Amino acid sequence: MQTKKVTVKDIARLSGLSIGTVDRVMHNRSGVAEESRRKVMEAMESLGYTLNTNASLLANKKHYRICCLLPSFESGDYWELVYNAVASAQRDAEGYNLSIETLTYNQFSREEFIEAVERLKADLPQAVIVAPIYRNDTIELGHYLKEKGVPMVFIDSKVSEADYLAYYGIPMWESGYLAASLLLGDEPPQSIVNFRIERGGGIADNPTLARRHGFTDYVSENLPELRIYNEFLRPHDREHNFAVMDKFFAAHPDIRHIVTFNSRVHLIADYITTRGLKGMSVLGFDILGQNIKAVQEGVVKYLIVQRTQVQLRRGVNALAEWLAFGTIPPLKDNYMPMDILVKENINFYSELYKDN
Repeated sequence: MQTKKVTVKDIARLSGLSIGTVDRVMHNRSGVAEESRRKVMEAMESLGYTLNTNASLLANKKHYRICCLLPSFESGDYWELVYNAVASAQRDAEGYNLSIETLTYNQFSREEFIEAVERLKADLPQAVIVAPIYRNDTIELGHYLKEKGVPMVFIDSKVSEADYLAYYGIPMWESGYLAASLLLGDEPPQSIVNFRIERGGGIADNPTLARRHGFTDYVSENLPELRIYNEFLRPHDREHNFAVMDKFFAAHPDIRHIVTFNSRVHLIADYITTRGLKGMSVLGFDILGQNIKAVQEGVVKYLIVQRTQVQLRRGVNALAEWLAFGTIPPLKDNYMPMDILVKENINFYSELYKDN
């Protein structure tokens, strides 16, 4: 939470910019270079200072509700990170006429997503945060919220065709392109395998689709002869996953490059460790505890991660500014850093672990 000890001068000193520039960033005014805006935001986060609309929210004497529409999770899943970030934001908002609630649904069930949307509509909040999975349904939700005058912010990924106030997250296509550059850039193999998550029911909507497109675009541009195999795993079925991977590597013993575009690279790391496979080059995403361990042990070579709690915090700040002042964020798409973690540097990211 913000403390009184942090001043505009402190932020200006840390960012290396003038007090006037800091003030323009804090009040979402125009005329600030994006690099300067980034430095100011990073300085505020480093000092524990958040854009404070609390006084205005209190002065309005009206209770505001922000609802987060998120997938449900089991312990250790990626969405637990997002849920924890919501809980942290809720603690920060206590006492300022602002509450942050969560509606969850099974990410593998479109029917449950639609039911969650109906519950949201029945008790409509003043603002909504969504981590989108179902594209067409999210577009419809965006249209509905716009008609009701309720702003929607995306985190984690976005649906460009929807009506939304802002997006806070990594650039998905670019993250896939980066993954290909890391995994394939030095000594390109002839073939690789992409282990995907079996979603069931013929569901086509998937937030990792843009990431996969970025990866394949890199391959098309640089390694057009590369063959990519696709195999499907289940999130919580170790026996099934081992059978799938046993069968694949028995048929393709020379393949040593593995990529997965979701947060479950630890499923692959578990298999590699258990089977004692050597010389594998594995890339995955997201800073789950099991993924961190796999990098530390040298089983996963590259882990591309995003700063989930920062995304959520900025999304909440944007909505609070809108609720208090009707302020529209200067940028609609606010792309966040992509951190590349490897065995040699992962132990220096302990603060990032705490954020998530």
